[in-house]
Amino acid sequence: VLQTISKVTDYIYVGNLNAAYSGRTLCRNNIDSIIDMSSLPGETCLRVIPCTCSRGVKHSWSRLKVDMSDLPETVQEGLALKHRCFEDINECIDASTEKRKRVLVHCRDGFSLAPTCIIQYLMVKQNMRLIAAYELLRAKHPVNIRESHQNVLVSLERALRPGGNTDPECFKQAISRKVAWT
Repeated sequence: VLQTISKVTDYIYVGNLNAAYSGRTLCRNNIDSIIDMSSLPGETCLRVIPCTCSRGVKHSWSRLKVDMSDLPETVQEGLALKHRCFEDINECIDASTEKRKRVLVHCRDGFSLAPTCIIQYLMVKQNMRLIAAYELLRAKHPVNIRESHQNVLVSLERALRPGGNTDPECFKQAISRKVAWT
């Protein structure tokens, strides 16, 4: 399985499981902390493939594990929980970026959940419109956002811009046209 890792902003990277557990990839990209959205069962402890660079010292990365897999999809409660997860993620990203440290947000395949988390971060913390945040990310990394994640983003856009003209269908059409090539 390929490692995919892409730089989204100066301090935020997006990637998949393989990139997150490759010491060489993490080292080459100067990643300091990792937000793990892969929802692997708790016991699964993947070994980091150590880096063999000249720094020699053991590298270490702080990891925040966020499991959103068993959150209910449609219920309002599920959205509230997801937003709470997003708050934790956003705090973690902020903490890293304030120290000018690079953070990798990853999920299993790197195409849906991790990009969703970064898009919502850009929306909440950098006041970007959903479509603009999506475009920014898509320009740097292949995305294929699942419908349930699209719904979360659309509901977030509505919450952030209550009077705005947020037409979820518009967004979904824009997205589906754009993912046609992935």
